[in-house]
Amino acid sequence: MTRDVSFKEVHLPELSVLEDEPVLPRNVYEQRWARLRERMEQTGLGTVVVYADREHPAGSLYLTGFDPRFEEAVVVIGLDGPVAVIAGNESLSMVADRGLDLKGVLCQSLSLPGQKRQTQRRLSDALTEAGVDASRPVGLVGWRSIPQDDVQGSEPAFAVPHFVLQELRHVAASGVVEASDLLGSSDGLRATNDVHQLALNEHRSTRASGHVWRAIEALRPGISELELSVNMGLTGLPLAAHVMLATGADRVNGLYSPSGRVIGRGDRLSTAVGLQGGLASRAGIVSEIGDEELSEEQREFVRGYWLAVATWYESLAIGASTGDIAEKVTKVLATANIEPLLNPGHLQHVDEWLDSPFAIGNDHRIHSGMSLQADIIPVGSDPGMFANVEDALAIADEALRAEFAELYPAAWERVQQRRAWMEQALGIHLAEEVLPFCDRPAALPPGLLSPTFVATLT
Repeated sequence: MTRDVSFKEVHLPELSVLEDEPVLPRNVYEQRWARLRERMEQTGLGTVVVYADREHPAGSLYLTGFDPRFEEAVVVIGLDGPVAVIAGNESLSMVADRGLDLKGVLCQSLSLPGQKRQTQRRLSDALTEAGVDASRPVGLVGWRSIPQDDVQGSEPAFAVPHFVLQELRHVAASGVVEASDLLGSSDGLRATNDVHQLALNEHRSTRASGHVWRAIEALRPGISELELSVNMGLTGLPLAAHVMLATGADRVNGLYSPSGRVIGRGDRLSTAVGLQGGLASRAGIVSEIGDEELSEEQREFVRGYWLAVATWYESLAIGASTGDIAEKVTKVLATANIEPLLNPGHLQHVDEWLDSPFAIGNDHRIHSGMSLQADIIPVGSDPGMFANVEDALAIADEALRAEFAELYPAAWERVQQRRAWMEQALGIHLAEEVLPFCDRPAALPPGLLSPTFVATLT
């Protein structure tokens, strides 16, 4: 039966008041080391070396909880012995603060220009001290993998600074292997989350959605983007992306940070907040639901787009094909002459985009432990047609749901309230394994000055 989209006034739930943020227990990291070492044995690697910097800390955070500031850093894990973190002058003190049995190794060549180098050693020396096993191949994990088709020649490309690769090759007599997919791909270790990471992601996603909705509720013509962004109430938690808030009279690129531009009635507005663990985003027209600025063409654009979003949510189920979901969503968009700018949906972790198995023809399956972003960016034939709704969620089988409910009852109650609200207010029916992590999930007001009038299924 064909389902239609209509705009109705609904009760928006109050934004969540949160308890203290979850802290990942020590044994979570120990379990992660064990799982990585199992994969190392399977692939014949004696050591894995993980690169990290301020922009790309996810691999280091996953293995050690260490988030480098200002400098680059390197994590070294062997088949046994302590996990080591190689850091520069400023970041080394943070390694001991993690409460784990980490071996801190100073390498001043990782420090910023002009800093002390009196005890400077080459990175190759630090790698040796950290325990790199030269007798077996070393796996190097960059901040992402680079497909072989994207580079010239037969040599793999490494997403790390050249000097890191150069120094590692000086040490690794048995060769360096590109190993980023061990952690960062759709099949990597970070694609399946334990209950503690999911609880942290829920907490961060809740905060992110609260920041976005506070901006929407404070929106009025005549204030600047910067003035509006103050209403987000950002807390200083680590970001996975810079804060975005941008407006324009006819079109807008939603990737920009707020400026002093004054917002006018009828403008396009896009905003997003991404914390380490979850992102929320909304985009629409600065108008009320009955304003002439909200044209019938724009309404039809939102209807077609949001129907695809609802289809994506309702298609999620353990065992479902990500390729089939991508094809189904793309077909729904096409009926409204819309294409997805990126893959319709993706994996996230502490980084906003980990990987995406949502591509037509992909044979991946939805599985328990996935942390996902409902991210379908619509592109129509008219760039003035504008809308977006992005929220974070997770997939959890019966055992993981039971563990979540037992260990994190407040978060579990929020998830259940969101599930009920999506069905009762929006008409979206979720499989029991789908756990919404953002407040007011999938709520999309086409006229942002009327935030309680949202798209619903009928």
